[in-house]
Amino acid sequence: MDRYTAMATFVRVLETGSFSAAARLLNIHQPSVSKGVAQLEERLGVRLLVRSTHGLTPTEAGRNFYTHARRAIEEAEEAELVARGTHAGLTGSLRVSASATFGNLHIVPRLPFFLATHPDLSMDLILDDRALDLVEEGIDVGLCFGPLPCSSLTARKVASSNRLVFGAPAYFERAGIPATPGELNSPRGRNLHSGPRRYRHLEFPPR
Repeated sequence: MDRYTAMATFVRVLETGSFSAAARLLNIHQPSVSKGVAQLEERLGVRLLVRSTHGLTPTEAGRNFYTHARRAIEEAEEAELVARGTHAGLTGSLRVSASATFGNLHIVPRLPFFLATHPDLSMDLILDDRALDLVEEGIDVGLCFGPLPCSSLTARKVASSNRLVFGAPAYFERAGIPATPGELNSPRGRNLHSGPRRYRHLEFPPR
């Protein structure tokens, strides 16, 4: 039994007046309660309870330990409540940037639900295809594509995507199918064909 659990067990024993009542309250077996208190006494090197046919009586050390243990448990429970309250909803302002296409497709549709979940949060969404300086622009979260340049910023990969090139079949028949995106900038690749609007797509790298 860990220190916190043993401490909480002792507090419940003292408050309920018996091992069996504490066991019912904690929903564990009575031998576990007795063992936990015994281990606590062994670790502290003092007797906390006097066991007799009339019940359990705390020693002076037991009464002092109960006072401090009770306070520690209350503070731990309060700390958990504060932490849960902090994460229950976001507050303040949030400045987010993304490319125009990505933002309109994946961020804007989700904004109503996100902002309704966090009513105390104000959000400034910047949709720009330029490479923005996140620090200079005061951006909290930037959703970027491509290799990450050397930076002191914290980055995390959230998704991956494929790049597709679309063109008319007649164009590919005449100019050939490029093996790399760079071939699209060749003189042959720039000679676009204005044929019927039937398209096929290419994926880089080719499978």
